[in-house]
Amino acid sequence: MRRSAHGWLGSALALALVGAAIAAASPAGAAEVGVNITSNAGMASGKIAADIRASRPAWVRVFLVWSYVEPTQGNYSASWIQVYQRFFASLPAATQIDVDVVGAPSWANGGSSSSAAPPVNASDYAGFLNYLVNTFHGRVKAWEIWNEEGTPNWWTGTAAQYADLLKATYPAIKSADPNATVIMGASDPAFLTQLYQDGAKGSFDGVAVHTDTACDVTSPYVYEYNPQTTTVNQYFFLGFTGIHALMVANGDGSKPIYMTEIGWASTASECQTGAWAGQKLAGVSQQMQATFLQQAYHCLAQPQYSYVKAAMWFEMYDAGNSTAPLENYGLLNTNFSPKPAFAAFEQESLHGDQLTGPCGSFNGPAIRILRPTPGQRYSGPLKIAVSASSPANGVREITIQLSKHSRVHFFARHFPARFGGSIAWRSAAKLKLGPHTIRVIVTDKLGNVSTATIHVVHMRAPLRQRRHH
Repeated sequence: MRRSAHGWLGSALALALVGAAIAAASPAGAAEVGVNITSNAGMASGKIAADIRASRPAWVRVFLVWSYVEPTQGNYSASWIQVYQRFFASLPAATQIDVDVVGAPSWANGGSSSSAAPPVNASDYAGFLNYLVNTFHGRVKAWEIWNEEGTPNWWTGTAAQYADLLKATYPAIKSADPNATVIMGASDPAFLTQLYQDGAKGSFDGVAVHTDTACDVTSPYVYEYNPQTTTVNQYFFLGFTGIHALMVANGDGSKPIYMTEIGWASTASECQTGAWAGQKLAGVSQQMQATFLQQAYHCLAQPQYSYVKAAMWFEMYDAGNSTAPLENYGLLNTNFSPKPAFAAFEQESLHGDQLTGPCGSFNGPAIRILRPTPGQRYSGPLKIAVSASSPANGVREITIQLSKHSRVHFFARHFPARFGGSIAWRSAAKLKLGPHTIRVIVTDKLGNVSTATIHVVHMRAPLRQRRHH
């Protein structure tokens, strides 16, 4: 979640602890369902426990704050360890637990008061993880190394420092539990690219991706490509495909992605974050939140995305009573009454994906070349007319490639479902005699591209026409 670390770590009793339960049967290749719970009050609530037993998600995700558990070097808080032990013991044996370890104590981070400051010595963090793995005796399935390292709210160090953290911690965890899964965070493609350059390869088993972007009000089916690419922008749900492409390019295509946070806030407040501040809503209706949840898991049930191992909803219940988006991601209200999203979540967890059809529309616009006709012979200016349609996404642009060095563009306003353009190409009369190819390129609102070609033949003008000129 793109939020300040202080929202999570402000008080010891607000420590994040996740609840979830037995893995549910899911279609082959579908991402396993999980949930985040972000307070001790939720962990201790009988209502939350009952909802966990009813929905039976496969994964739980908990935050463990290093500075709370090891406030001074080598001295561990027995009370905090017991909190986790009791909670883990309360979960069914099949529950898979992901523990995200964050927040270096001041003794380890050079005296900084910031919970986002990295440890000075990566070996201190590695030693702490080794202690935790031994303490919980294999009960934890996955260890997540820090949180959202590409954002200064959570990590003020460099990519190289994080790579060093991975390289020190990976063997420390594996020596205590060879079967443990080590997850690194890399929602930002640029950060992941830098991590590979800094030698992180070989020091993780999976990559954590977060899709609960602030002020996100778009469906999981909606996406846009980065300019001049076919890479989905990271701030859309399907942006995880770009992360996977980077993993493939670096020889890690067989490693899974763990979506350790997915979600949409249910609020009618105005966006106050980033480039869209004051220009749109910060969230969606409760019913739309439920719809987007279903669509997200439907996307992750598609065979081409089988590399996504798990998707964990952020979060189980609302964090406060205000309309602030960060307090309204829950499946439940603050009084633990269910939102429509909880019923949708329960359906996904217990019975799997129930939707049909594609996840989003990746088909480019349909193209009709109205003029010229195929194989048309011409001798003077050439009239060209093109029509394009994209009812699902809308048309953005038509480009007519006239020759190797000549083209014309038509830009649509408001992305209409149907759009056209026409010209009288006078320079066609100056082309050399013989066959020529005209290429039409159409782009929709999301960046999908379609192409079409037509062949024409430049003929010598009739003698009468030449004499006339």
